[in-house]
Amino acid sequence: MRQRTPAYIFIPLTLLAVILAFTMVTPVDVVPEPGFQGMIHNLLEHLKHVFTQGIFWAVLAVAIVMLLIINALNKVIEAEKFKRLSEEEQAKYLEDGKIGYFKRLFGSASKKQSDKEEEAIILDHGFDGIKELDNALPQWWLSLFYFGVVFMVVYVMAYSFTDFAHSDKEYEEEMVYKDAQDSIWAVANDIDITGAINKSNDPAIVEQGQKLFNQHCTQCHMEGGKGGIGPNLTDDYWVNHVEDSLFKNIYHIVYDGSPKNPQMRAFGQRKELSGLAIEKIASYVYYINQKEPTKTVAEGAAAPQGDLMDAWKQK
Repeated sequence: MRQRTPAYIFIPLTLLAVILAFTMVTPVDVVPEPGFQGMIHNLLEHLKHVFTQGIFWAVLAVAIVMLLIINALNKVIEAEKFKRLSEEEQAKYLEDGKIGYFKRLFGSASKKQSDKEEEAIILDHGFDGIKELDNALPQWWLSLFYFGVVFMVVYVMAYSFTDFAHSDKEYEEEMVYKDAQDSIWAVANDIDITGAINKSNDPAIVEQGQKLFNQHCTQCHMEGGKGGIGPNLTDDYWVNHVEDSLFKNIYHIVYDGSPKNPQMRAFGQRKELSGLAIEKIASYVYYINQKEPTKTVAEGAAAPQGDLMDAWKQK
């Protein structure tokens, strides 16, 4: 008769498994952080979300009650089996029970069978002098196996009926979260025309401005600002000149729209672009106008429109 696993071992381990199962299926609205510290942070965030759920505490309470009932039944079964043992077996069982669980567990890993015990479990077949013993599987192996089975069932159920472990869904949720964080940051750090700074000397800002320009402006001004429906942005002619500074003028028109052409809508007033994004676009337009060669009609660009601005000619 084997010593059973004490309640102070299997009850906490089972409750830990319940907690881990909930962390698997509970969505969180945080972006995972890399590294070991990030792993700890992500685990704590998951646990925080788990512990705020009423269903978790209800399941945990039911699990504790069921585990206590199972433990009580195990004691009854153990007592009935003990009665069926001989006096010698009972004495040995009681002696083994005095040994601590962990000491007994680690000791069983290196314990060898006696010749008599080995003879009792030898199987009645062999090959080339090699015989096989009918050894029981180690408890730690069985525990890992059963845990793997439970984990697999929970994982498959979560994957099938929830959004857990769907990489595309996780990516979409992370992008939504990041966009929301960017929007919050942009609102807190946004600028207007008085705070806008010409950053055409910063290659990174110019590159970001180009991407924004391609997303929002190429429908009318074409790629590279050579003009189409909208005017050519690389020459020295300007339809609108409402500011003394060329950079400020570009920012003003993108933010407030064109007073002479309703097709040039007010991206800033309509909240389609933040002040920071418009600063990047204005820096890019200033860059292609002042620091790149003018695109001519012969090169497929639009003909000059508006007034020649001597003060804003390319440097």
